Amino acid sequence: MNSQIHHYLQHIQFQGSLEPTIQLLGQLQTKHLLTIPYENLDVALNRGISFAIPDLYQKIMVERRGGNCFELNILFSWLLRELGFSVTNRYAQFWRNVAEDTPTEEIPMHQLLLINEGGQTYISDVGVGALAPCKPVPLIAGHQHREGQELYKIERDEANGWMLFEQTKQTWRLLYSFHDDANEAKFAPRLSQQKNKIAMIRTTRGRHTMMNNEFRIYEGSSLTIYTTHNDKEWLQALQRFFHITLQN
Repeated sequence: MNSQIHHYLQHIQFQGSLEPTIQLLGQLQTKHLLTIPYENLDVALNRGISFAIPDLYQKIMVERRGGNCFELNILFSWLLRELGFSVTNRYAQFWRNVAEDTPTEEIPMHQLLLINEGGQTYISDVGVGALAPCKPVPLIAGHQHREGQELYKIERDEANGWMLFEQTKQTWRLLYSFHDDANEAKFAPRLSQQKNKIAMIRTTRGRHTMMNNEFRIYEGSSLTIYTTHNDKEWLQALQRFFHITLQN
């Protein structure tokens, strides 16, 4: 094992066998989601971003930052390939909180990973940040996937391709969709439209979210809201709840 892989595994606090099995994939995915936040701060603050592995490694592993779905899943796919997994990166359309009449070109883009293990394909995704599967989901039409109180299902049709739905109190809601040949997308212009500062991370008891100067802490059924009033308070809350220290 080279030093970068060792450092990556240390950072997400993983210890155990590295035989490339679906069990290992689930352990790595869960550890990743509990350690590395989704955040778009470089985009929102008009800083440059790079999808090159050395740059992603520097930002996420060395500087202890998070990233958007492209950054997180590209780096995670690199780790998985280094460990012997068969990985395909896929581009998707992200439907959560998007109005049904939104033009196609305005639907946010997303990246996820498809892992082939033992002849079965699974979705693995560390790039959502908010509620989403923490374990690999078999890519089987009609399959339902439960994690605690959360329930997801896979469907497929001609128009949307593969679809991952999440169960809400009222109905099933489409989370994202993708086609089998969705290996290219012009996503940079859509990333550049993100103006709000966002961060999200799973915790063992719930999740932390941030939208600009509002921080929400979900623990079980309780919700605590913190509002910061200046840059100093905001930076302190960013470190406290997401362990992110912004470099000048």
